[in-house]
Amino acid sequence: MNEQILKHLADIEEKYAVKVLFAVESGSRAWGFPSPDSDYDVRFIYIRRKETYLSIDEYKDTIEYLQDEVMDINGWDIRKCLQLLKKSNATIFEWLQSPIVYYNNPTFVAEMWALSTIYFSSNHTFNHYRGIATGSYKSNILEGKIKLKKLFYIIRPLLATKWIIEQQTIPPMAIGMLLKTLENATLVSTINELIAIKSTAEESYLHEIDDTIITFIEQEFLAIKDYSFSEENRNIDSKRINEYYRHLFEQFG
Repeated sequence: MNEQILKHLADIEEKYAVKVLFAVESGSRAWGFPSPDSDYDVRFIYIRRKETYLSIDEYKDTIEYLQDEVMDINGWDIRKCLQLLKKSNATIFEWLQSPIVYYNNPTFVAEMWALSTIYFSSNHTFNHYRGIATGSYKSNILEGKIKLKKLFYIIRPLLATKWIIEQQTIPPMAIGMLLKTLENATLVSTINELIAIKSTAEESYLHEIDDTIITFIEQEFLAIKDYSFSEENRNIDSKRINEYYRHLFEQFG
């Protein structure tokens, strides 16, 4: 599959006249709880020719290349990524941490991660994960049976909010690292059992929710419902990020 994905990335560069800077897996495979029939969510960051950014003409800042039952491949323009990174966008933070990398530029990743730590906002990122958890929670009844994918769409963002509250740093992407926030060994064991089940079950599989999981979810929602951080002393100046943006054109423009 890696070879096929690399061929798609090469086709993207030729078809759209861009340079792919970084390409990774997102979604359940990268989060650490895939099913055998999970699709491949390939995400990439790209840069166009310098002339494009100096033109008065508008240009599209995303590429939706492919979406079928097996693959979902799309990417974001570097300018869009940097604008979102400045706003402490959790999606960018996750891509930079993905354990499944299809095309890597270590220098680019290191420089982007350094910027991420500068512009990270506990409050903004916390609200992102709280929003995902709340939306997933409201759309699913936590009784009887539920698809494990939907259950993890509640559990993982809740763990991420817990990480931010306790560490006030960018939360890890992989659920295995996020589980380190839990002191309840029984709960950790139960979640790991769910991961193991999901690794062998089809996406359509329905699982009876354990009371341990229900209690955890309910308690965490109470903890984060009205939680807010004190005023942050964070860097929102664009100077550093603009300097890096210009620097990229010396390498790739």
